Amino acid sequence: MGGKIDSFLTATMGGVPARLVLAAMAWFGFLNLYMVRVNLPFIIVAMVRRNESSGSTSPCLSTINATYGNASASPDGAGLPEGQGGRGAAHEEGEMFWDATTQGFVLAGFGYGYTTTQIVGGRLAELYGTRWVFGTCILAGGICSVLSPVAARTHYGLLIALRIVQGILQGVSWPSMHACVARWIPPLERSRFVAAVYFAATLSIALTLPLCGVIIAAHGWAAAFYVTGALSLAWCVFWFAFMHDSPRQHPRISDQELSYIEDALRTSGTSSSRATKLPMKSILTSLPVWAIVVGDVGNTFGLSLFLSQLPTYMKTIQGFSIRQNGVISAIPFLMRYAGALTWSNLGDWLIRKGHLSIVQSRRLFSVVAMWGPGALIIGVVYSGCNWQAIVTLISLALFFNGAVTASIIVNHTDIAPNFSGTLFGFANTLCSVGSFIVPVMVGYMTDGQQTLAQWQKVFWVFIPIYIVTEIFYLVFSSGDVQPWNYGEADERKGDAEASELDKLQGEKAIKA
Repeated sequence: MGGKIDSFLTATMGGVPARLVLAAMAWFGFLNLYMVRVNLPFIIVAMVRRNESSGSTSPCLSTINATYGNASASPDGAGLPEGQGGRGAAHEEGEMFWDATTQGFVLAGFGYGYTTTQIVGGRLAELYGTRWVFGTCILAGGICSVLSPVAARTHYGLLIALRIVQGILQGVSWPSMHACVARWIPPLERSRFVAAVYFAATLSIALTLPLCGVIIAAHGWAAAFYVTGALSLAWCVFWFAFMHDSPRQHPRISDQELSYIEDALRTSGTSSSRATKLPMKSILTSLPVWAIVVGDVGNTFGLSLFLSQLPTYMKTIQGFSIRQNGVISAIPFLMRYAGALTWSNLGDWLIRKGHLSIVQSRRLFSVVAMWGPGALIIGVVYSGCNWQAIVTLISLALFFNGAVTASIIVNHTDIAPNFSGTLFGFANTLCSVGSFIVPVMVGYMTDGQQTLAQWQKVFWVFIPIYIVTEIFYLVFSSGDVQPWNYGEADERKGDAEASELDKLQGEKAIKA
């Protein structure tokens, strides 16, 4: 079957680069990967019946109604029922009696499992390829999403268990794709590939939230789980049929493209024979590795706040209905995708033209990605009930955060292309701790206290995290291939080769 499909593609798409087809399939893969991950943080807003003791109206709507007396007198129509142009979430109540702490544990379930398989996923992909590793994790996510309504209605503990299983099976996703990048994508194209393909995950959030809002409004919250899960299952058919683990295995790739990719990878320090002995001691004692880990921890903590809590904040504090919430909460993530494309293309251009070295570029854009959001969150704290200002500031924060594609996220392939999947898994294991700490922490901080002042305290927690972790990254990061990239036995030889290759790369960048 696969041979017939590839023959058909050769006849119809002979002029399309094979790595572009790979990028398109992976792009849709990341869309589905995150669709079944971020559906719950939004759907839970419609699933849960709010605690009566906390009041049925959001603090901001209460303030507006007290000020203007009725909704129609307010300047932006706030408080009007849905369909009349304003905010109106008070009448929307779910069927689950879960307090904020319970919701925090439900949202954290995915993170508990997600941290356990990062290194395993990267290593499996390095040894056996990305096709089955990445494909299986999305298949599992689709199945878990379809089963979620039954689990939730049975007991919240069963839903937590299901999300843990989903996290375990999907933890291999990003590390396995990093191994694919190291085999398929030339170094000077990597920032753009990571931005366009990996950050389809961010675009997925921007698409999933309004999609779920429309589905829930029309058919109920369970239907949102079914639709997002079914899309993942449909993608798997195409992935397993068309994906190939390396350029040399691809039946349709042109000789010119194959030579271009292999020559570029050879020059970057990735040999054609895979390094199989993992230099764990060298990895654990490498400051450039720890710079990536610490930077990624700070980035993930901040992102987890918006990823898991933004829809809840927009309903409980700002008072948006489920349909409106989907659109409003999606805008910042759409901006993050736009930022990823913008900053990654700028970063590649600066390196290609010789204006910046690799390490200078990585450090510059890490400042944009980390300190930009840190500064803008301060504005969110002081914006109160001005929802237009809040959405604008959070959107700008995530636009700047898109610069991680030109810095922290791609840095693994700079310092150790042969072990980039394992490095990504190692870093993601530690940084993903934030994905289960943040929901629980916010749940405890806001349980029975859904007030503007309490949420301002939540936002203040994340500002020093951005600042401190970025300082560590600036001091210890590197853009050079590390000697242990060539295996423990050949470190000395690899050191000499790396120096020579760095020279050649610098000469090429200047000539270009």
